[in-house]
Amino acid sequence: MSKVSDSEYQFNSPFLLSKRIVAYLIDSLLLILAVILCFQLVDMMYVNFNTRLKEINSQMTSEQNDIIRCLADSGLMQYDEQAGIAVEDELQGQNFIYSMVLSTLGGNVSDKAAYKGEYIFSDMGQTDRSFIYYYAQFKPAHSDGFVGYDESKTGRAYAESLFLSACNNSENGYFGQSFPLLERNVAVALDRLIVNRENSCEIDGVTYYGRDIFIELYNAFNSVLEGARAEFTQSYRPFTELNETFSSSREQLIKIKTGELCIAYFAGAFICFMIVPAISGGNSAALLLLRGRCIGRSGLKMRWYNYVLRWICHSLFYFSNIMFVLLLTYGRYASFFLTCNIAGGLKFYMLCLIPIIVMLISFVIFVFDKSERRTLTDRLSLTVVKEKE
Repeated sequence: MSKVSDSEYQFNSPFLLSKRIVAYLIDSLLLILAVILCFQLVDMMYVNFNTRLKEINSQMTSEQNDIIRCLADSGLMQYDEQAGIAVEDELQGQNFIYSMVLSTLGGNVSDKAAYKGEYIFSDMGQTDRSFIYYYAQFKPAHSDGFVGYDESKTGRAYAESLFLSACNNSENGYFGQSFPLLERNVAVALDRLIVNRENSCEIDGVTYYGRDIFIELYNAFNSVLEGARAEFTQSYRPFTELNETFSSSREQLIKIKTGELCIAYFAGAFICFMIVPAISGGNSAALLLLRGRCIGRSGLKMRWYNYVLRWICHSLFYFSNIMFVLLLTYGRYASFFLTCNIAGGLKFYMLCLIPIIVMLISFVIFVFDKSERRTLTDRLSLTVVKEKE
């Protein structure tokens, strides 16, 4: 391993602040990449050598299916058995409006092909669907399962009143006396929007804005559906029990994955801040790129303990980058890891915030060190970074 000589760099000028910042960003990017690759390797090895992870994954799949079935049984979610997935909420709202139009106009729609779909019905006036089914049939039939069951908040009339209020029907007059069937001209305007993409049309001398009507009905459907789901998920005991079981399994999985991630992080840090410096004479990849050189205190050669101390310091002070690894690996589900309880009330994200505070302290130390411009890492590892010049 090549060594940086004492005399070659000890009298050179200190590494500039601007380069320090760029070096930190470059090393962070390389560290994130190394950790992601190490995490994939660690996870693959853990799955192959430990059956517990497979068991938890299988258990969570089963529990998740039970939750979906429970929600689908209530009528508050449509489940595509063939595809094995839940129908998106956007499509549920759309299908509900399509069903009202189809039920109102019957065979008089412009093009029946536009209404084809497994969850589009033509019997909305005779059969309870979605939140109407939930309030009119499911909730009364399972009253024993609801905490604080209130009979006054059940029935078809109650479901209708929620929706009519949400779409402000008293002013707009979208429905007559036979909810959920629409006023005929309203249904025709929506039909022209669905089939011909006409945002507005004139019927019997009156202009109907089909697109605006569709949006208002859609928003009203989502509002009532979300309210019914909130009540169901919070008050229906069988669902809350299933959800608690699933949450417990998920917490076990997250703790295992978090352990894997920590192993992968320190492995990646070892590569970036121990192996690379050992090969390059004490310099990280960023220092090499920016023509910086790390040497021992007072111009001495880098000793083995300098390498170890810098690796430890970098591993701890760069730890906040693990949040970006989580975001890149798990996306929006990264929040489950960041809020994972490590010990007592200590959350994982709190551990990630500590290095940020330390780095700010290190920055202040660097700014006020007029002679050598040493960071906290430099001081703890008994090193100094110089310009190569």
